[in-house]
Amino acid sequence: MKAIIMAAGKGTRLLPLTATRPKPMMPILNQPIIDSTVRAVKAAGIDEATVLVDYLSDQIVRHLGDGSAFKMKFNYTTDNIKRGTAGAVRNAVLGEKEPFLVASADILTTVEIKRMIEAHSNSSANVTMMLASVTDPSQYGVADMDGKNRITRFLEKPKKGEAFSNLVNAGAYVCNPEIFKMVSSDAAYDFSRDLFPLMLSKGMPINGFVFDGYWNDVGQPSTYLAATADIVEGKLEKEHRNGAYYLDEPKFGRLVTGRNCEIDASSVIDGFAVLGDNVRIGRGVRLSRSIIYSNTSIGDSSFVSEAIVGEGVAIEEAVVLDEGVVIGDRTTIGNDSRIGHNIKIWHHSRLGPGTKMLHT
Repeated sequence: MKAIIMAAGKGTRLLPLTATRPKPMMPILNQPIIDSTVRAVKAAGIDEATVLVDYLSDQIVRHLGDGSAFKMKFNYTTDNIKRGTAGAVRNAVLGEKEPFLVASADILTTVEIKRMIEAHSNSSANVTMMLASVTDPSQYGVADMDGKNRITRFLEKPKKGEAFSNLVNAGAYVCNPEIFKMVSSDAAYDFSRDLFPLMLSKGMPINGFVFDGYWNDVGQPSTYLAATADIVEGKLEKEHRNGAYYLDEPKFGRLVTGRNCEIDASSVIDGFAVLGDNVRIGRGVRLSRSIIYSNTSIGDSSFVSEAIVGEGVAIEEAVVLDEGVVIGDRTTIGNDSRIGHNIKIWHHSRLGPGTKMLHT
């Protein structure tokens, strides 16, 4: 079986971080999130994949290469955003005769893809859709199933009060190639908005594969932080920790660093902190449940709480970043500044000393 890895999207809900990197290259414990998808595909016994790229595609192609580092073979297609998700897959699988896997490049999950493939092989379904259970389904495609795992209803991003289930499209499918005969080649065509509703209207069987493991679509800063916390706290496989160095002294809380970091002994870390490579933490700094990208420095007496700080950022002395703050790459924040809750600072910004950005 072959795989299609969807990695073309812009990840706009994660701006400003995705202004300078595609969402699949967002680091999770200093590894691009796409690595998690590749490992899951490889674990299912799949050795060849076509990666659908578009936005800032050179970063993904440069990272994955020909696939040899993952003991796989990778091919690529481009100009996929204009085609829509189903249209992009259709373009990549022309001529395929056998079922294949489609997987999003930007989710974290413990699902065993091999089990989903087996479930599809043992059914008469045209598509088997991976389903996860969530508390708030409003941001996802919602599915309802009968007692035989056949999806009977599907609604993309229901309005408040319209969701009829807490089972959502988890971003992976096993597809029979003949369904793509229905996909338009002239306009953008989406799985959730177009193809799945059309199949259901025609009575074509779509099965659901529900699993009870971990799933996070890492779609916004809050879920990105939550996913990082979950990995640090051991809720996912140990393989996600590869390449990270842990320091578990009680004084520091739990700290994950990349290479060549310098952390003053007077600093305090509450909960956890994840640092990239070449990060400098000054005297009396307090970090709480935050992610700091590579080549960033945080000056003396600063406080960073539940924030995400991009690459190459210079935070000077006595700066406060409140909960939910996101700082884009290559930004400078001057001494004695404070950035209030949930404020996002665009990349390459320059904030002078004493800057206060607070909600009124």
